Amino acid sequence: MKASLLTIGDELLIGQVLNSNAQWVSQQLTDLGIEVTTHLTVGDDRSAIHAALDTLLSKSEIIVIGGGLGPTHDDITLEVLSEYFRMPLSEDAEWLAVVENLFRIRNRVMTENNKKQALLMTGAERIDNDCGTAAGQCFTSGKTEIFVVPGVPHEVKSMMTRFILPRLASRALNQGEKIRKTTLLTTGMGESALASRLDPFVRKIKTIPGLTLAFLPNLATVRLRLQMRTRSPADEDLFETLVDELKIGCGKDYFGIEPETLEEIVLARMREQGRSLSIAESCTGGLIAHRLTQVPGASKVLKGALIAYQEEVKTLELGITASEIVKNGVVSGATAKAMAQGIRAKWGSDFGLATTGWLGPGGGDAFAGIGTVWIALDSESGTEAREFKYESNRERSKERAAQSAIDFLRRHLH
Repeated sequence: MKASLLTIGDELLIGQVLNSNAQWVSQQLTDLGIEVTTHLTVGDDRSAIHAALDTLLSKSEIIVIGGGLGPTHDDITLEVLSEYFRMPLSEDAEWLAVVENLFRIRNRVMTENNKKQALLMTGAERIDNDCGTAAGQCFTSGKTEIFVVPGVPHEVKSMMTRFILPRLASRALNQGEKIRKTTLLTTGMGESALASRLDPFVRKIKTIPGLTLAFLPNLATVRLRLQMRTRSPADEDLFETLVDELKIGCGKDYFGIEPETLEEIVLARMREQGRSLSIAESCTGGLIAHRLTQVPGASKVLKGALIAYQEEVKTLELGITASEIVKNGVVSGATAKAMAQGIRAKWGSDFGLATTGWLGPGGGDAFAGIGTVWIALDSESGTEAREFKYESNRERSKERAAQSAIDFLRRHLH
């Protein structure tokens, strides 16, 4: 089946609001084996909505329309759909009672314009909203099933999960069929290099019907989505075997399965091993500690983090002499090692992790240029440092450095 998404709202066109609904809804439909062929975004404009519907109806078996169901004057979606499909609007007394009760529960006055959210097109089926006031609707036009949902992301997700996806699942899959999907997470190697390494695996799976592999790179990771339509226990076994083969092919760059995160995996492994960590951050400015402490239970591993930003702090708190910094450079392997050793000794942890670098746009010296980051790890096994080269964009380099530091630790956990 082929599906299209139509999102409505001036705020989307001018970039004031990110269209996260289109991404999420597409992911859910794809997981059902439904092919999403088109995304269209238009403003709160009658003629633009008409033109979009003309385009989508001719090539879609499913259309999800989102946005413009609110109570204000610019929320014109239902009015335009009623006009276009010649389905008159009428007040749904049952839903109006639900909305009125919500206002009473919240101790708020319900204004007259909120009644607009209880309008239902004649012949349409209502989709209840369990976390908002605007009901959704679904109906059929010719060969196309149309779902109308609000623009608020959590309301969209609720309607999709409770109503729309179960209905479409019964149509998208034949009896006994499943859509199996696993997304492997990798870090440390770029998309092109990883694709080259996995070329034998890619050539192999091209011969297997219903199986796809997608490379999904972002700033610090490459996600590998393996998806297959299975029809038998043998297909299920084959899929699991291919997942294992893909993990092996990725080597040490593979670290987990979505929705796991790198920091969750590292902390879980350290908890299992009964090991502790202390961090001395310079260029990453606390970002490593922030990511780790986003994970519940991080305190069982992380003793503390010191932002040793200025040279004076590196000297006073980590015991690095000024002469050492002058000799080796503040951004150097020697300084990173001394920071890692200093923070581990200071708080008596099993590991000491440190970062120092020039992230730009200014900085750099005779020892290291802009974009240079040194990461070091100290443990009872010794001290190791590695140099990383990033671009001069401060924000992106900071994110990459934090990722590299956590991954550096991961690769040293046995």
